[in-house]
Amino acid sequence: MSKSQLKNNISSRQSSPSNIPNTIKGRVYSVILDPDHFFFRDVLNEFDSTYIGYVFWGNLNLKQGGLTKSDILKYCTLAKPYFGFLTYHPLNTEIIELIKAPSNNYYPALGGNSTNAEYFYFPPLNVWNNSAGNPLPSESDIQRSEGELPLGNYTNEDKISSTTNRLPFEGDMILESRFGSSIRFGSSTPKGKNNWSENDSEGDPITIISNGQASKDSTPLEDINDDASSIYLTSNQNIQNFNVASKNFKSLTADFKEAPSGLEPIQSFSQNLVSTDELINGPSLDQTPDLNSPITENQPVTTTDDGANAISDEGAIEAKGGYEDLVRIPGTYEDNSRVKRELYLLPKRFSNGNVLVTNSLADPLLRMLLKAENGGTRLIVNSGFRPPVDNIYINGSLIQKSQKTIRLSNLKSSFRGKIQEPWLERSTVIEPFDGYQVGDPYNVTPQSKHFNPKTAASYKSKHGVSLACDFATASATSDGYRWMCLYGWKYGFIRTVSTEPWHFGYRPDKAKNGPTSILEYKYEPGQAYADTTNRWNNVFGSTEPNWSAQWLEFQEQQAQELNA
Repeated sequence: MSKSQLKNNISSRQSSPSNIPNTIKGRVYSVILDPDHFFFRDVLNEFDSTYIGYVFWGNLNLKQGGLTKSDILKYCTLAKPYFGFLTYHPLNTEIIELIKAPSNNYYPALGGNSTNAEYFYFPPLNVWNNSAGNPLPSESDIQRSEGELPLGNYTNEDKISSTTNRLPFEGDMILESRFGSSIRFGSSTPKGKNNWSENDSEGDPITIISNGQASKDSTPLEDINDDASSIYLTSNQNIQNFNVASKNFKSLTADFKEAPSGLEPIQSFSQNLVSTDELINGPSLDQTPDLNSPITENQPVTTTDDGANAISDEGAIEAKGGYEDLVRIPGTYEDNSRVKRELYLLPKRFSNGNVLVTNSLADPLLRMLLKAENGGTRLIVNSGFRPPVDNIYINGSLIQKSQKTIRLSNLKSSFRGKIQEPWLERSTVIEPFDGYQVGDPYNVTPQSKHFNPKTAASYKSKHGVSLACDFATASATSDGYRWMCLYGWKYGFIRTVSTEPWHFGYRPDKAKNGPTSILEYKYEPGQAYADTTNRWNNVFGSTEPNWSAQWLEFQEQQAQELNA
């Protein structure tokens, strides 16, 4: 073929409209991900797994906003994923590119037709250049939903909003999830750009699999010390500033035996499994004035975000409930992950009422309580583990209310009797209201709309995984509050809710960066406690301490005690 013929052939193909696939853009309004989706009930009348991953999409100029189920079925069209080897479904209101192609209803012998076509969608458009999400709701979406347009049935917008794209280097290929996990296929760069390029390995390949983003930078790098977990597949690199888990090298040849309860290192407490009768009829529980509440009567003054009671730390607190030692409650109880856990009743000198913790939190919590006590500060815990659904009774006496009980008591009257299971985030309408009909799926969010005070759903509160405690530090002025802020982080406990100086989460992954690793601190003299940034109440003074130096010093102390 001559050059002129080749040129004419290419030109004719380029100008032929039949060779150019027509694509359109649409906005996602619902994603089919599980058998509970209304599509199976209201359209197919049965579950068909081949529809998992389909989306309902609408035209970008669709005037109806904040679509309900009936609107979606009326105005939206189905589309299936374009790629069969990649599972990456969009979030609600993300923009997708679509193309029409032959459907699986193709063969005439099977009742189909070779002209049948359906829509296929590509991964969502990178509108905001953010791996976490790229929602672009229309103005009518925003107006009709009053700014509370959900990205999905259970996607935590707060979590993905803190995720940002990894910092890339020349030639890198990075796969990033919406939640901060990533895989980097890269190489060593010139020295000084990252902590895996400090030797003569420039150009050598490296693969980094990382969970979480510990860095607060706008384009974070992987951090082998502070990320939740990671795997580094190196070739010739040296990883700089790597902190080993233990400096006690004798442990390399030590025999390790798992303690039955994980509590044996705490010698000051006896690990008693008492009988049910003794637990109820013992002198400590008899002194508790109100077993119907895990908090002693006449003391609650503040309410947390998920319905727990916080107790003012002004004046002396008489700790009641519990025994002198740590006592295990008979049986096991379900936590947020639906795993059965052993429960322990805190010693009465550390608790206000009957305070329970699981075996996962008992060890670090008691280590901290003992350390504070030995230094002259008595810490009082108001609330610990809270079961997601089932109240805890012993011989008919209520020991601990569940998250379900607390959430139901805080449900606003306008929603009572209209939602089948309002203690969950996702439920079903049982009485028509606000355009919803009986049987419609319903998201019981946001908390501020449905509950007073705001109350986390069952299986969502940090108390349900025993990773948080409420202390008697509500006014942010007591010795206990100062001790928790200055030293509690070394044992993994830091403040995690800006408006709650009594709420300390067990976050050892974040805590090693200091007590302010989640909530920013500012020195604001003259401000009322409630007006200080994150309600720190100027606890650290005018200059925030060097937490990194203190952490290194603490690690060395721990190593010395271990080797003593």
